[in-house]
Amino acid sequence: MGRKFAYFSSQSLKMRFQMWIGVAILALAFSIIVPFYWIEKKNRIGEAENQLKQMITLQSLYIEKWNQEKLDAVQRFALSDYAKFHQLEPLKREFHNYTRLNSEFDTLNFVEPNGIIYTSSDTAIYVGDRPFFKNALENRSFISGVDISRETGKPMITFSAPVLGDLNEFKGVVMGVVTLDMLNKLMKQLRFGETGEVYVLDNKGQVVTASGHSSMSEADNNVFMSSEIIQRAKSGTTSSKVYTGFHGEKVFGQYQWSTGKNWIVVGEITQKEVFQKLNQLSLTIIIISLIALILSVLAALTIASRIERPIRYLLRATQHIRNGTYHYQIDADEIRNAPIELKTLVNTFNLMSDKLNTTISLLEKSALVDQLTDIPNRRYVMSEGNEELKACIAAGYTCSVMMMDIDHFKKVNDTYGHLVGDRVLQQVASLLKQLASSQIIVARYGGEEFILVCLRQNAQDSELLAERIRQCIAAKPYSDEQVTVQLTASIGVAEFSPKLEFGTMVLEDMISRADHALYRAKSAGRNRVELDR
Repeated sequence: MGRKFAYFSSQSLKMRFQMWIGVAILALAFSIIVPFYWIEKKNRIGEAENQLKQMITLQSLYIEKWNQEKLDAVQRFALSDYAKFHQLEPLKREFHNYTRLNSEFDTLNFVEPNGIIYTSSDTAIYVGDRPFFKNALENRSFISGVDISRETGKPMITFSAPVLGDLNEFKGVVMGVVTLDMLNKLMKQLRFGETGEVYVLDNKGQVVTASGHSSMSEADNNVFMSSEIIQRAKSGTTSSKVYTGFHGEKVFGQYQWSTGKNWIVVGEITQKEVFQKLNQLSLTIIIISLIALILSVLAALTIASRIERPIRYLLRATQHIRNGTYHYQIDADEIRNAPIELKTLVNTFNLMSDKLNTTISLLEKSALVDQLTDIPNRRYVMSEGNEELKACIAAGYTCSVMMMDIDHFKKVNDTYGHLVGDRVLQQVASLLKQLASSQIIVARYGGEEFILVCLRQNAQDSELLAERIRQCIAAKPYSDEQVTVQLTASIGVAEFSPKLEFGTMVLEDMISRADHALYRAKSAGRNRVELDR
């Protein structure tokens, strides 16, 4: 331990400065890299989510369009004269020609009104209990979810449209079947990223098809997806949290319902791919930071002597500001040899200090002064006024409170407008300040209501003063070039009562009793003074 102290004590100022600059720059680099990493990580997650949302929206629109095209084809056959007039042979030829040109349909069939389909071998198959036929009976076209064919055992999608006569009578159904092979081929064309996957599931979570990255076979159409994204879709919630995907890797995912909430389009991308470029960039930044550290230590020594002094002044000044000395200024002569940037910084600090001091003063005043009438506000009375009142009472003086309300003030606003109402309030406030002594706190309590805290003055003297105020207000109506407004006021007076319930504030009790007296004055016809009894 002694050797360590001896080593540090033998170091020169230059060596110590080099060491501490190195530590400071390392700390600075660390403080930059860590927030950068977390911010960029969040940005990468956001970009991945947006990419997934755009991709699944595109996939969903693609699937919706694909479904609509198949449904439109079926509906065109249902509207044909062959279907309406039960001309099955030419209709079957049309089916055959269409399926030959459009390989996406596995079969197209006409269903009799009794629910019977006749196959090419004249075998009758009853489908009257199936959803597409029940929808057709109600004159509705239909797109199924993923069904398993009762005849072939393969997954398929059914498109159907009712055949209606000229009088809208039900004459059968045109239905087409598309196997999932066609949908799989469609999905294989849609890819994004290196590990981006898009799955189409039914509302039970069964995999319908997947994008080109997935190594899915026909057997996979019977696989159910049970990852967290399915639970989010069923509950209608969204989240940015990573979860274990379909292939067992950590992924980010988004979902969107499609085809009338029969299918869920799910997009996933691995966590590894999302952060791959970020990790590479972070490593590059670390290497660059180490190089910058070496160069910065060398450069710091050349400029330290020129920046140390003004920085010390700035630090001292900020300490004064933090301690509440907002008017503190840095002497410009002390930094006359500093670089121009630091001089500008110090001058800017002085300007900010002056502006801050002015702003703080204005805020302190505005917090306790009513801006309209320029007299203390309710907050001042309940804080500063309350303290003065308690001090007077503790010294043995009798004190009282007056609550005053301008009569029918709402009518003044309604009749002459709020600008006249504001001027009336200003006139009354000015009159109260003229009549009140230095021992009376005059404040605007709220709206058209004023409060006078009378220090060292009992209720009888306050009652006399209240009567003078009432008479003066009534004798001096508000008048300008356009209007003259006759004014009256009602006043309630209450004196300090030593018999207070435990926990009750003195000022609040006096205000409450003066307010009751004011209420009696209003109830008795207004323009009068009432004393709390």
